[in-house]
Amino acid sequence: MTSTRPAVILTVDVEDFFEPRPPFDTYHGIIGTEKWATPLIMDVLEDLGGRGTFFVDVYNRRTVSEETISSCVKEIDERGHEVGLHTHPLFPEGKRGYGMAQTMKAHTLDEQTEFIEKGVELLERWIGKRPTSHRAGGYGANYDTLVALERNGVPIDSSAFFGYPHCGLNDPPLAVNDPVQFGGVTQFPVTVTRCEMKAGPLKLFSMIKKLDPDWSSAGELKRQIDAVVESGSGPVILFLHSYSLIDIENGFRPNPKAVSVLKDVLSHAADAHNARLTSIESVVDEFDVTESDQLRDPPVVKSDLVFRNLELTWWLLKKVRPRHVRGALGLR
Repeated sequence: MTSTRPAVILTVDVEDFFEPRPPFDTYHGIIGTEKWATPLIMDVLEDLGGRGTFFVDVYNRRTVSEETISSCVKEIDERGHEVGLHTHPLFPEGKRGYGMAQTMKAHTLDEQTEFIEKGVELLERWIGKRPTSHRAGGYGANYDTLVALERNGVPIDSSAFFGYPHCGLNDPPLAVNDPVQFGGVTQFPVTVTRCEMKAGPLKLFSMIKKLDPDWSSAGELKRQIDAVVESGSGPVILFLHSYSLIDIENGFRPNPKAVSVLKDVLSHAADAHNARLTSIESVVDEFDVTESDQLRDPPVVKSDLVFRNLELTWWLLKKVRPRHVRGALGLR
């Protein structure tokens, strides 16, 4: 039975694919004497009495060492957060993006099974237990991915991203925002809302957005959380990268503003909705998951860029990059 307190789950993709290299790894993000990546995200959660789910890419040896990754994994586990598996079958070429040929769904079922098996073995060697959850890089999973996870005894996946055309999990029996069962795997889809923009009485556009500070202002993120909680969907899954608190666009500098936004958004969830800040594995047994054959519409979030929500207007002017437009249109 679902708790009366909504579950808000901060999921973090822990990875490092930056070339040319920043002067540190973005698993730990050590700048001077401080850590601005995964450890700082855990600090923010713990200060609010919460825990999160960290999907760790364990395979990359091109920009980080095994020691770097394993030490990060051990710290996540020792601090009581969930360590999930993050799969990138090939190194994502390019500064920010990569083609779908480099994601899980481009590979056969046997290839995916073997790749997941190797990742599970690494995590088990480092922390003495197998991961219970997985997310495919680039949301590039398909139904074979879920079968491969079941073969490896990984019972939870969080790769489905409704509205993202390169995700191979967007059709029933999987659903929008609600956990559903596929074989022996429970799918916790990335939470999305339909965000509608207008300028006074003039309707501008709408788009499907995940709940990610890289895609929404703090105010819009709060409205997204409100809408999902009010819709009765469960749980609210927020999205972050291990380097989200670093200004990667301007020399990989510390980004205190991003830290403030994360604290503000998580505090809003806890204060406004009495939400639990928790991990996926902690709530998986709370939901009555079945195989669904319907896709309901995402909750709608309305923003007025002229009157009520000027902070979003300023955010858009400062933050929108070509990758956001490509992502909204499903382009590479």
